[in-house]
Amino acid sequence: MSDTTGTEAEPTADATQTPETGAEQQTQEPDPIAELEKWKALARQNEARAKANADKAKRFDEIEESTKTELQKAQEAAAQAAAEAQQARLDALRARTAATAGVPEDLLVGSTEDELAASVQRLLAFKGATEQPAAPRSSGADAPAGAAKPTVYRAEQLNDPEFYKAHRADILRAQQEGRIIL
Repeated sequence: MSDTTGTEAEPTADATQTPETGAEQQTQEPDPIAELEKWKALARQNEARAKANADKAKRFDEIEESTKTELQKAQEAAAQAAAEAQQARLDALRARTAATAGVPEDLLVGSTEDELAASVQRLLAFKGATEQPAAPRSSGADAPAGAAKPTVYRAEQLNDPEFYKAHRADILRAQQEGRIIL
């Protein structure tokens, strides 16, 4: 009996796997070069699919455009023209409000006359002025007799850094007086 117990103990020891044998063989890391090649192949497949889809999307857009009726094309053009006209009206309103108030146009916020007026009031309050300045003069015609004619600056002059640097004081004075609106 002692022989059977001894023999039974041996297989139990042999049946137990150490981490150095079977377990390690199952969790070996894959070859990095093989993994790299696998991912490169997948990337190429995805790129090929993306190119095919882009071509198909382009053809679909062409077909869709060709099947539109003249009425649909006219409606789209009218909608685009209306949007551009609305933007032009807003730009003109913003420029007129800025010129009247003597504030820079790009600082005004709003899309209606009331919103722009409120924006002007906030800017003037921030600046420290509580009253709006008089409307800027568009020409020297309303200047008193004997007064110097106002200097006229062209946009390309104002955008030239050297010219601006040379005439900075005059340009800033003209801006403050409302003769230049940038």
